[in-house]
Amino acid sequence: MRKRFTLAAAMLMTSALFASAALKAQNSNEIANYIEVDGYAEQEIAPDTFYLRVDIREEDSKGKKSLEQQQKAMISALKALGVNTDKELTRLGLSSSFHDRKSNMAEAAYQIKLNDAELLAKVWQKLDDEGFSRISFTKAEYSKLEEKKNELRQQALINAKSQAEAMAKAIGQKIGKCFRINSGYVSNPVIYSQARLMSKSFEVDSFNMAETEESGGIMFNNIKLSANITARFILE
Repeated sequence: MRKRFTLAAAMLMTSALFASAALKAQNSNEIANYIEVDGYAEQEIAPDTFYLRVDIREEDSKGKKSLEQQQKAMISALKALGVNTDKELTRLGLSSSFHDRKSNMAEAAYQIKLNDAELLAKVWQKLDDEGFSRISFTKAEYSKLEEKKNELRQQALINAKSQAEAMAKAIGQKIGKCFRINSGYVSNPVIYSQARLMSKSFEVDSFNMAETEESGGIMFNNIKLSANITARFILE
């Protein structure tokens, strides 16, 4: 009885080993018959969000305008240009330091978020006219960047499939299902370098933005995005 049980168990184990080996061979054949391609997509997009920084300073001992007066003047100038100061103006910090017993200097920094390059130029010029000399451009962005990245990934995958189909056709085959996708790499947009407004004319990085002769505004170069996807398709 024990011999029969042992023999049956051995046969069962042998059958399982053969089945496992056959399954591995089958999977190996399926994996071997595939084509791997790289898909690429790129697009240039215009930045639609711009940031300015304004630093204001108060020196009571020299009879300058108080910090509060300068803040009110800045807000008034922005509102005159249609800027929603409740949403688009942010105070970055407020500090004061004592240099000596006779002088007390207080400073405040503000960030202005704008959605129009032409308005950016007008705001910068207006603040300069109002006597705000410590103005700097910090960066430009695209507000729907993540959505655009996803679109590029999808386009890169479509391009990869087209390449796979063309290559398979060249050898008299066709592609089946895609069984592996590398999520790929999407390039990060350029962060524009700082610029300054001096003597009522823009001094800027020529690679990123330039003053236009007609309107006196600022023209930004487009942001270039690219995506790479690696995909594997079954060959039939």
